[in-house]
Amino acid sequence: MSVDRANVVEQLKKFAPASLKCVLLDGTDKAVAVPKAGNRWARTQQVLDSLAWVTIEALDKDGRTLGVVEDESEAGELLDDEDMPSGNIAMAKVMLEVMRTTMKECRSMTDVVVQGQAKLMDSVASAMQYMADSYKAAIQNAQASVAVAAAPAESAEMMQMMQMAMAMMANQPKKVGPGGT
Repeated sequence: MSVDRANVVEQLKKFAPASLKCVLLDGTDKAVAVPKAGNRWARTQQVLDSLAWVTIEALDKDGRTLGVVEDESEAGELLDDEDMPSGNIAMAKVMLEVMRTTMKECRSMTDVVVQGQAKLMDSVASAMQYMADSYKAAIQNAQASVAVAAAPAESAEMMQMMQMAMAMMANQPKKVGPGGT
């Protein structure tokens, strides 16, 4: 049923909903809880006034649709010409619905792209961490080599142990990274 924005709460009261699902101008769905106590309808009206809704579905506690309320002033606001035939207003409503659907699809495609970019950035960060760890190990090896080379001749045993440790590290199997390399 189509209603004027000012009378929307009166229409919704008839359904006694547990919650509302508002379809906004851009095609997104927005869940709106209906308070159970207090000035519930005044608070619901405030929330609805803050949203650019086109359609409101009144839902029961299980999420089933009790009724649907549509904003009748939407096309009228866009087409304020009183001499315009009703067929043109109907066409404008169809065009608005097409635009909403297109915007929703564009948003979902953008979400997929953003998720892909986030995964790419995670991979880049992981590769950078791997490189940093690799540089850290190389610096530690260089520091150990310098320390052993600077040690007195009587620590030949220490030098031999360090060479064995470095040889063992060189012979370890290489770890496979996330990209298979």
